[in-house]
Amino acid sequence: MKYLIFSDIDGTFMSHKNYSFEILREYLLKIKKHCIVIFVSSKTFAEMNYINNQLKIKCPFIAENGSCIYFPKNFLVEKNINNDFFEINNHLGILVFKKYEETKKKLKKLQKSFNFYFFSDLTNDFLLKITNLKEEDLLRSRQRFHSDPIYWNDSKEKFDYFFKETLSLGLEISMGGRFIHVSCDFNKGKAISKFLQIVPINYDQKTISLGDSNNDISMLELTDYSCIIRSPVKKKNTA
Repeated sequence: MKYLIFSDIDGTFMSHKNYSFEILREYLLKIKKHCIVIFVSSKTFAEMNYINNQLKIKCPFIAENGSCIYFPKNFLVEKNINNDFFEINNHLGILVFKKYEETKKKLKKLQKSFNFYFFSDLTNDFLLKITNLKEEDLLRSRQRFHSDPIYWNDSKEKFDYFFKETLSLGLEISMGGRFIHVSCDFNKGKAISKFLQIVPINYDQKTISLGDSNNDISMLELTDYSCIIRSPVKKKNTA
């Protein structure tokens, strides 16, 4: 493969409005001889595995905003597999950061001063309304193992204070299409760096990244070529 394409999904390869990937399927058929597409998203393993199956591609992907990398079985050579990998549904996963619970404890303390909710705390009805997901897709999005995005429900002025508080706690904020992603030591760029350590590329291979949100910046800065997709989604409450 001449090119490795690292791409965000929602708002980049897939519409925020209807999550259709029909056009995407046609595009992948055209480029598959020369490229391998690695999706890099805040979506869960369940969501991304489903998308890959629908598109009939057997490629690695990076889930939950860079917290974990998943490889289809038999994708990696034996010498590149160590005890850090774990098995899940015909894939091998490896964590980029292993202590998200510590991050969540810090954020819970901030809930006393700021009005926001964790993704896991929001009701299905509310999430269906703000995401436009189908119910079966929402159930897949609920299967989070290594992250818990937040939904901001406070003022923009207070968000500025929240941002400063998170920095003082050693946390990193990135804005997604609808939610805020807070991490301690992982993002999409760091996940791609780890991916390239596991799967080194040849001198004649090039990396390309595509994204539309603030949480894509770390990967857009890392690759040989990058493409920013103009997003129609207004960054109102977040995310």
